[in-house]
Amino acid sequence: MSIDLSKVPSTKNGTIRQIFASGAANAQRAVKGEEIAAGQDAFGVSNQLLAFEITRASNLDASALEDAARVHSRLERVFRDDLTEISQPDYLSCLALGFYGLMLQNYDEEDFRYLYRYSLSASMKHEPVMQQLRRMLVFEACTKHSKPREVVDRVLNWIKFLGAPYFNPNLLIEPCSEFGLDIMPLMEEDDFKLVDSLKRHSEYLEEALTDRPYIETRTATEAWLPDALSSRILAIYREKALKEAQARVTPDMNAEKAFKSVQKTYKEIGFEGAKGSLLPVRLQELPEPPESPAVDPVVFEMIPQKLRIGLLPSVAYSTKTKKIEVIFIGGPRIGHSGILIKTDTGGVLIDYGLSVANQRIPEWVPELEMIDTVLVTHSHLDHVGGLPILYENYNGKWCSVGVTGAVTMALLEDAVRVGTPRPPRRRDKYDLVSRFKERNIEKVSKNHVKLEIGKSSEIGPGILVTPVDACHIPGSASYIVDIEGVKILYTGDFNADKSVLFEGSTLPTDCDMVIFDGTYWAREDFDRKSASDILMDVVHNCGPVIIPSFAVGRAQEILVTLDTLGITEQRNVITTGLAERVTKLTGYSGRWQGMKKNKVALDKEDILVSGGGMMAGGPARQHFKEHRNNPDAAIVPCGYLAPRTPGWNLIHGYEPHECRLEYARLSAHSSASNLRQYINSCSGKKIMVHTPHPSPPKGIVIPGFKERIVLKT
Repeated sequence: MSIDLSKVPSTKNGTIRQIFASGAANAQRAVKGEEIAAGQDAFGVSNQLLAFEITRASNLDASALEDAARVHSRLERVFRDDLTEISQPDYLSCLALGFYGLMLQNYDEEDFRYLYRYSLSASMKHEPVMQQLRRMLVFEACTKHSKPREVVDRVLNWIKFLGAPYFNPNLLIEPCSEFGLDIMPLMEEDDFKLVDSLKRHSEYLEEALTDRPYIETRTATEAWLPDALSSRILAIYREKALKEAQARVTPDMNAEKAFKSVQKTYKEIGFEGAKGSLLPVRLQELPEPPESPAVDPVVFEMIPQKLRIGLLPSVAYSTKTKKIEVIFIGGPRIGHSGILIKTDTGGVLIDYGLSVANQRIPEWVPELEMIDTVLVTHSHLDHVGGLPILYENYNGKWCSVGVTGAVTMALLEDAVRVGTPRPPRRRDKYDLVSRFKERNIEKVSKNHVKLEIGKSSEIGPGILVTPVDACHIPGSASYIVDIEGVKILYTGDFNADKSVLFEGSTLPTDCDMVIFDGTYWAREDFDRKSASDILMDVVHNCGPVIIPSFAVGRAQEILVTLDTLGITEQRNVITTGLAERVTKLTGYSGRWQGMKKNKVALDKEDILVSGGGMMAGGPARQHFKEHRNNPDAAIVPCGYLAPRTPGWNLIHGYEPHECRLEYARLSAHSSASNLRQYINSCSGKKIMVHTPHPSPPKGIVIPGFKERIVLKT
């Protein structure tokens, strides 16, 4: 039999080609039954690993590669969340084997991210894992690019995707050299020297930045400087800009003339967030702001009482917005949503999420430090999880409707309790994620303002907002943002379908711009009727039944569904943990009950609806382990299962079990047909976010990270 090398990455780099050729030669020898000499591969582990993955890619028997086969069995245990008897060297070997599998398409990017995360979290020593990871990422980048800057940029993108800690670019010099790429000339360029200097000598930032316009510093450093350091640099420039602007504002100037003077100053000194985009002029932050007329009483009454102190003095209302920028700092793909609508004097941030997959938050931009208010669409972590990080510096208010405020606090408190964020980023002062702390969660709690569905409120100077029921989960809202007559609709996650909880959303179609949730654009993978049929069949034939559900929205939908079907009259339906707490907060009630504190095992008549929809932990995971070999029991996952989570492993056959398994797939998003029908009815510019769709459909824009779209009033 022959080795298929068609999946081996092609590259101009001779060193990398030799590594793959050596692996292919060893694989060929193993197929012939010849012995392979002991040795190390490019990452310091067994040279059998590459040969093993090449034989797997060729669908050949790899049993002769005994060392690699043992590593592969450990790797499969990692994927099954069985971390027993796996040592530090095992993790490095598993990481290498998984990486080769990625290169040869035996595994995908999500598999490798999962493997990296577990290698890091389960390892007692993080630095050996990070050293090996850097070499692997350089190796992969060198198979795609030959220019130093392109290789470095690709490594940076991998770091963000994996959720790996920031590291100094100089640490790439050695691994690049090992694979035949010299990046020293790149490290000697002025931009990289500046980044290195600012990172090494952060105590001398002010001296280092003398006589250099902010936009120059921002452009030179934004790709590689940690966001926490970028924030400190902005504060230094901001103080200087306000002082210089104040010096040019004369006592006889009214607010309008002072505004134009400050704009001119900002332009001259390069105080810009992006080339050609001045940072907001906030006259109220000048040491001595100009006088201005009182706020119109009609406007004053439209400002929620808890917002009034933060939004005044009235000088903030004394100018008209001429230019609106929508900056997409998060959420082109699913995870860590965030959209910043910038005005001439400030702006509003809509959602600020935390990705569950890699613990990333929206991209930092200077305008993030100059917003008036935050709007939150709903309480899932990928939309609110970044709030404690934002509140390290931010002291303004955040707004939501219904029960979103209370449920958000429950989720944030639960997240920090179970260990968010994970080490080593938790201890890295340069990583903004390290600000996810209890003291900041307390600040979030104290700064909430409740809005009402259908009632318009002034939440910032000239920013009028009207919440509309999004029908996604309890307390979810879409927002119509009206700035000087320009209307922007942000749907957030919304659901136009009818469910047991909602009739389906009815959103406006006549806004100038609609920014919409595209989770199910052009794909259908759930059916409520089918899910109900599965539940009915399982509960009538199995017991106990375990239903892992997302604590917010899904748990309530399952409980109400069981009640509507009459199952709560026939069986003992119980809920527990965060799912029980959120159900009480959202006001849903029925013929179910909370789990008694002294109940440690499930009986045959029990149906457990528990949080932990992907089965990564909690009571659902615990009780599944107790009943996995019980043929009378059943487990029914009912939501999205991220790749390589325990729930995903279960339905894809990686978790051995004898209990019955059914997948009652549900979603709180609009189905593809209803989503398309709604978007086709919209008249304004159409922007799709929060979507796995690979390319923009005709007439629709999918923005990239930090892309800016300009609207004029």
